[in-house]
Amino acid sequence: MRPLPIIMEPSPWEQNDEPDSGSNLLIDGQTAQISTGFGNQVIMLQQPSSAAKVIGILLIIWGGLNAVFLLLAILGWSDADIRREQGIDSLNIGLNVASGIISIATSIIGGIWMMNYQRKGVYLVLIGILIGFLFSIVLSFTGSTDVAAQDTGLNESVVSSIAVGISAVCSAVCGLIVAIPLMISNNGLDDSKLFG
Repeated sequence: MRPLPIIMEPSPWEQNDEPDSGSNLLIDGQTAQISTGFGNQVIMLQQPSSAAKVIGILLIIWGGLNAVFLLLAILGWSDADIRREQGIDSLNIGLNVASGIISIATSIIGGIWMMNYQRKGVYLVLIGILIGFLFSIVLSFTGSTDVAAQDTGLNESVVSSIAVGISAVCSAVCGLIVAIPLMISNNGLDDSKLFG
């Protein structure tokens, strides 16, 4: 008698290494989504920009220096010979003192507010710059440029126009410097308003 051939079937738990088995492994699906609980938007928190604080400190220093210069100017204007030499009358002194006080007050108060990241400090200083520019226009046409016109030999209206132009450029540059915190995305300023 012949022995029967033994046929062994592969175990279903063993790996089939035959290349022509016909079954291919296919992975289907999406990448894992990590939920943060905030609508899958990640917000990076960082410290607010220190531009408002730095400019606020510079404004306080500027206001203090203006106060010293205004006091020195008042002391100088107390002498009649100096007033006559500079061609300054009581109207010009009053306008200069008013402009100086407004500039000092707005820069110091606005600087303190900006140091505390209050948006109204920027607006106060910008209004102070605008008022100072208007005062410089009035001063240039009230006869304060007579001495400069005599010294340079130019017409008084030309000297007044040059003075207004220089004042406009200086006011614009100062306004841009003060407005830097408003142009920064992470400025840290609150929503305080100057009026209302």
